[in-house]
This record gives sequence, structure tokens and C-alpha cells, in this order.
Amino acid sequence: MIDQNPHSLEYTKALESGVFHYTCNPPSGEKLRKLNIICLGDELGCRDNREVLIIPYSVFEREGIPLSKDSESLKIASENLLRRIN
Repeated sequence: MIDQNPHSLEYTKALESGVFHYTCNPPSGEKLRKLNIICLGDELGCRDNREVLIIPYSVFEREGIPLSKDSESLKIASENLLRRIN
């Protein structure tokens, strides 16, 4: 496992399977699992597995959060979604 500096993975990008998103305020693992949100933090050397997520597009749709393709809008939409489900 690699050791990451805090916030070195701050990044949000639209992928084929969902939105890749770094967060420092994730919901509980149980809530993420219920929504089929994938936690990647362990694989990327984060202290908390929930810091790096792949959020399926269907979760945004279900919560009524529109998505834009630019990274700043994706980042804001992702954080708003995580606050809503928290």
C-alpha cells in the first residue's frame, strides 16, 4: 500500500461507471454500501477507505441532482450529494 499525503487525491472526474470523487467528509460506510457507492481509499493509500469514491450516476438521478461535465460542477454536485445522504 502506498502512503498518500492528505488531500493529494483531491480530484473529481466523470467516468464511464460514475463520478470519481475525493472527499474529506464522507458518509458512513453503511450508507455508501446501501447506495452502491464504491470506496477506493484503501487501494490508494488513504487512511480512510471512504475518502475516494466512485458514485454511480443513478445515485445523482435518484436524488435529483443534475450533473455537468466540467470538473468544478461535478465536485460541487458530488459534495452536495454526500451532504444530502449523510
